[in-house]
Amino acid sequence: MKKALLTMLAAVGLTALAAVPAKACTSYYVGSDLTEDGSTLFGRTEDVGNYHDKVFDVIDSKDVPKNGMWVDEDGGTKFTAPYKDGLTKTYRYTACRDGAKGDGLFGEVGINEKGVSMSATTTAGNSEEAEAADPFVGKTGISEENYVDYVLCQASSAEEGVRILAEAIDKYGVWYTADGVFISDNKEVWYMEILSGHQYCAIKMPEDKAAIIPNCLVLGDIDVTDSDVIASDGIISTAVEGRIYHESLTEPENKNALNIKLTYGGEKYSSGNADRIRAGKYILTGEDNTAIYAEEYQDIFFDIPSKDVTVEKLYQLAGSQYEEYEDAGINFQDARTDAGITDSVRVIGTNRSQECHILQIRSDMPAELATVEWLSMSSAAYSPMVPFYGALLTDVAEPYKLAEITMVDDPQSAYGICKAMNNLMRDEDTKPFIKKTVKKIFKDYVGKLEEEQKVVDVDLKVIYDSGDSAELEGKATELGISIGNQTLDMVKKLYAEVKEVMPPDDLTNGDDIEYEVPETPSQPQQPQTSEPQAQDVSAPAKTAIKKLKNRKGRKVQVKFKEVAGADGYEIAYSTGVNFGKKKTTVKSYNAAKNVRTVKKLKKGKRYFVKVRAYKMNGTEKVYGKWSQVKVVKIKK
Repeated sequence: MKKALLTMLAAVGLTALAAVPAKACTSYYVGSDLTEDGSTLFGRTEDVGNYHDKVFDVIDSKDVPKNGMWVDEDGGTKFTAPYKDGLTKTYRYTACRDGAKGDGLFGEVGINEKGVSMSATTTAGNSEEAEAADPFVGKTGISEENYVDYVLCQASSAEEGVRILAEAIDKYGVWYTADGVFISDNKEVWYMEILSGHQYCAIKMPEDKAAIIPNCLVLGDIDVTDSDVIASDGIISTAVEGRIYHESLTEPENKNALNIKLTYGGEKYSSGNADRIRAGKYILTGEDNTAIYAEEYQDIFFDIPSKDVTVEKLYQLAGSQYEEYEDAGINFQDARTDAGITDSVRVIGTNRSQECHILQIRSDMPAELATVEWLSMSSAAYSPMVPFYGALLTDVAEPYKLAEITMVDDPQSAYGICKAMNNLMRDEDTKPFIKKTVKKIFKDYVGKLEEEQKVVDVDLKVIYDSGDSAELEGKATELGISIGNQTLDMVKKLYAEVKEVMPPDDLTNGDDIEYEVPETPSQPQQPQTSEPQAQDVSAPAKTAIKKLKNRKGRKVQVKFKEVAGADGYEIAYSTGVNFGKKKTTVKSYNAAKNVRTVKKLKKGKRYFVKVRAYKMNGTEKVYGKWSQVKVVKIKK
């Protein structure tokens, strides 16, 4: 939510928030104990307008002169402050910013070279009483335009990032609104709420809980002396003096504690905020939290008993239009009607989402590799998220850097391409079954990338272990550019096919897209003594695995791309990612079919699979390159 809206809200009072719920963001968090692979997941949808151009780029490091000051190079804000003590060179970082210039940087999301990542902000708004007790300071204060860029250029850990932002608020105050921000590294995630002109509270997020955070303050009972809390010195005294203090519900006698939401945010939840808290929890747990419409306060944290959340699942949540309720035969409006609510339902996957992201943190990985930045350059409802190793990037694909400030008929920017697809899917002339098909194509694609990420992790870790940091950055950057361009090509092709009213089964999907660490040309090929190469027959083209599908009886169906002129194919499958001889089986098939079934696999085991084509030259086989590696787990 941008300045113009907030100025209006300040003029008419906080109650206006319920009247314009679409101009708002939704954050989500899932602790590592609740995910399928043990990673921590958090992120946000940035909801601001029907067309609000975004660019994704790498911000290079620069020298910091003695007594140098950070300034908003866009010129949209007046905030300026010194860098942290001892900093002689800023850190390189990624940022997804506004394409338009002059209104502030609005970094939104990014990762720096130290592995510190940030998502900012979910505009929260505080109560009129809280603002009266501690007013915002005006243009010299820090604000959401600055948070990501000011912190990521100099923070070497998540906690340091929180303290850098806290010190800026202590010294300069906050320009115009309350916000929620995430700051993390490879070991921990902090969530910080900026509450008023000078007050704030940050907590280290729990590993065994999840949360949905719409446009309101959500922190509950906080003991400010807790070691996992960083709070402003005046957070309690300001509340007491302003007669807004609300004691902790769990420790009412504790004078070092307070309930943040009830103190600074006021009671209850607007209908638009309640809609998203309710639906987000339902998507992750199956529990329909209809009590949110009536209760004055709820603990924002909840458990996920299945402990099976994935990037794909959270991507589904970010783009949800509450079809999950329809699929379950639940009328979402019924509970709202029972609560006396008559305004429009606020979905998470609104067309006003201009970019959406998930930060996936694997604490068992080194800082450079630990965080994967999944980014959708429009609403996640109808545009896929693409993974980037943000801490290592030195560049991104050109369309991501291109600004298209106004809508054009033939977009070339990543934002324009993805926004066009979203607009087409929301056109009343687009058939519902096409919308459903496209949404599934993108969801399956994100799931495919998430599976292939496991192999990419292994390959990049090998380079990391070699100590060649330049090679590591180069490969991660090349990988990001490749998957970014391939994804945009898929979206453009799919857009054209939908416009041509092609049958759903014929629509483009991401099965042929290769997400793998590029080969290193400088390394000579090893002689293939066991696979003689004919001199007068050219090698067949590289194939690609389109789909791996579990079949009953410990079988996997492998569908791959046909290669012109091939006489047959070899399928290699292994329980080890490196395809060691003892763990690998290779089977040959003629070229009659491009769908084959591998049998007699072990239940519960994970198999890595790759395919290559071959041509015959007499009795010898001439091999093409191996396909990308895909992973499948045999169902028990």
